[in-house]
Amino acid sequence: MSFNGQPVKKETLAPFLSTPGDDLVAKTLMQLAAVPQFVKLFGPYVKDKQDQRWADYQRMDWSIRMLPCIAVFESQSEQKTSDSAWLVGNVTMHVYWPPSQRRSDLARVPAIFKGILENFFGSQFVTDMLDELYYIERPSKVFGLNEYGKEMTWTTNVEGIVESEMVPVTMVDVRYRIDLRAWKRALEYFGRTKENPFEKTLDDLTHISGEYDSSGNPIEVKVLQDLTVTNP
Repeated sequence: MSFNGQPVKKETLAPFLSTPGDDLVAKTLMQLAAVPQFVKLFGPYVKDKQDQRWADYQRMDWSIRMLPCIAVFESQSEQKTSDSAWLVGNVTMHVYWPPSQRRSDLARVPAIFKGILENFFGSQFVTDMLDELYYIERPSKVFGLNEYGKEMTWTTNVEGIVESEMVPVTMVDVRYRIDLRAWKRALEYFGRTKENPFEKTLDDLTHISGEYDSSGNPIEVKVLQDLTVTNP
């Protein structure tokens, strides 16, 4: 992406507030890499590192020596019906297997990996990503995430090209659903509003006013200390 001929990096957009769908891929990779068996299969995961067997985009420049490897990315356009409904989309996983697979393993390994991912999306690793209440914070939580992995689509008998050589590829589409109402509540909890989500306008709240039915003089109260916001 470029603007007036100048390249735009993702760090340039960091001051803006993105949707929870953008956070989902990063948290998915983090949770996959928390499983020792996945680390044994794909090696350790380091965020934003290029020379590793994990990717957060549809990477096409793998090398044979890096296989097996996995790419996790948002694959299709998100669907939104209203500001108070659902944000629905897909996360796709591409797993590239070494070309030296035995014929017997060519069918068995993707089938076994299918079961592994089914267990992962039914585990506590993914449950910890869901958003039950906006004021509960976890490093793995995606604010507003209501459903993840309930619907999955598999394509196992696919071939891809790595360094001009055909290799087996497993493709998985994972459906997610984000509750935009919960997302808006999380915005306010972190000092933002729907009207101005790019600044923490509620952080400097020092004056609270309201209306009352009385014939007396107007009353104004200034708050001189921090307010602790709790869920009623």
